[in-house]
Amino acid sequence: MKKAVGYISATGKHEIEREIEIKVQIEHIADFCEKNNMEFLQNFIEPKESTEDYKSELFKLLDEAGSGKFTDVIVLNLDRMAPDNIAKAWIIDELKKKGVRLHSLTEELLMGVEFSDEKIKIKAEKIKQKVRDIPSLPEIVNKVVALIQNPNSSALQLSNVISQDAGLTSRVLRLVNSAYYGFPKQISSIQHSIAILGFTTIRGLVLSSSIFKIFAPKMEQSKMLDYKQLWKHSLLCAIAAKNINKYLHKNYEEHIFSAAILHDMGKIILDQYDHPNYVLALSEFDYSDMNNNLVIEKKYCGLDHCEVGALITTHWNLPEAISQTVQYHHNPFEADEEHRELVSVIAIGNVFAHVLASNINLENEYFDPNILTILGINHGDISRIYCLINEDLPEIHELEGFFQ
Repeated sequence: MKKAVGYISATGKHEIEREIEIKVQIEHIADFCEKNNMEFLQNFIEPKESTEDYKSELFKLLDEAGSGKFTDVIVLNLDRMAPDNIAKAWIIDELKKKGVRLHSLTEELLMGVEFSDEKIKIKAEKIKQKVRDIPSLPEIVNKVVALIQNPNSSALQLSNVISQDAGLTSRVLRLVNSAYYGFPKQISSIQHSIAILGFTTIRGLVLSSSIFKIFAPKMEQSKMLDYKQLWKHSLLCAIAAKNINKYLHKNYEEHIFSAAILHDMGKIILDQYDHPNYVLALSEFDYSDMNNNLVIEKKYCGLDHCEVGALITTHWNLPEAISQTVQYHHNPFEADEEHRELVSVIAIGNVFAHVLASNINLENEYFDPNILTILGINHGDISRIYCLINEDLPEIHELEGFFQ
C-alpha cells in the first residue's frame, strides 16, 4: 500500500487566515489519500516564522524522502513549496531521484509515470481532440483575415470592420499614436491608421491580440509558464524578424509579423489544455538546448509546441506560410521549399529574441550555420542585424501595450 505525507504552507498574514488555510489543506490531503487508497502518515506543516528562503518543514520532508518511510508527497499546489520555477524544478527533481511521487492537487501533477510509445500516442490523440474542440476565432477576426487576404479589399472596408470592436479600435489608435511610430500629429481615424500601419501589420496585431485574450492564463493554474514573458519574447522575435527581412531585402512583409508573433502559440495550447503534463515538461527544460525541449514536450504531452501550434493554425484556416512557420521554426529545413526562407528568418529572429531577453552576450554558436546558409548570411551579418534590432528595442513597451 502507498504511504503518503502531506506538505502544508499557509500564506495568510493573520492567524485566523492561517488556521483556515491549514484546515482546508489538511482536508484536501486527507480526501485525496482516501480516494486513492493511500495510507496517510503525517503532514509537514510550515511554522509561521518560515520564509521563502528557508522552509524548515520542506527541508525536513526532503531529507526524510530517501528513508523509504513514504512513497508519495501531496501538496495543494507547487507554489506552496516554492515561489519560482527554478526552485520548483529542483524540488521535483530531488523527490524523483529518491523514488517519491509528488501530487499537486490543483494541478493534478503526478511524478514517476512511465511514458511508453503507446502512451505518448494516446496523449497525442487527446491533444488533437482538444484542439478540434477549441472554438473558432471571433467573427471580427475572421472578417479581418478574410479582407486582408482579398487583394480587392480597401482600407475603408477594413476600417469599418475594426470599428465594430471598441476595444480593438482603441488599441489600434493607441499604437499608431505611440512613440514607436513617432507621428507629429494625433491620428484619430482607423482608416488613416491602416494606411500607416499596413494591412499585414493590422492582421498580425488583430490575430495576436485576440488569441492572447482567448488564452489568458487561468487563475487556478500554476505559474510555471510565464505568459507575460512569452508575449514579450514573441514581440522581440517580431522586431528581430522585421529587421532581418529588411537587411536581406526580402519581401516577406505579408506574413512576417503574424508568423513571428504566433510562432510559440503551441506553448499556450499545451499549458491550457494539457496543463498537468506540461508542468512536468517545463520542470525538465534546459533552456540552452531548445530542440531537446521539444523531445521533452513530446514525452509528456504526446506532441511538442510546434506540432500543436500548427494544428491550431490549420483549425483556424490561417495562411499556410504562418502554419509552416509555427510548425518548423526550430527546424526550417523541414519546411516546404517555398516557405523555407521565411521560416528561417523567424528561426533566427527567435534566437535573437532569446539572447535579448536573457541579456547575454551575442555568440556565434547560438546560430545554426545551416540556417544561416539558407539565408545566405554569415556571422558578420548577424552582428550588423543585431545592431539594427537594438535600435528598435527602446520602444517595445509601446507594442506590449497593444496586448493589455
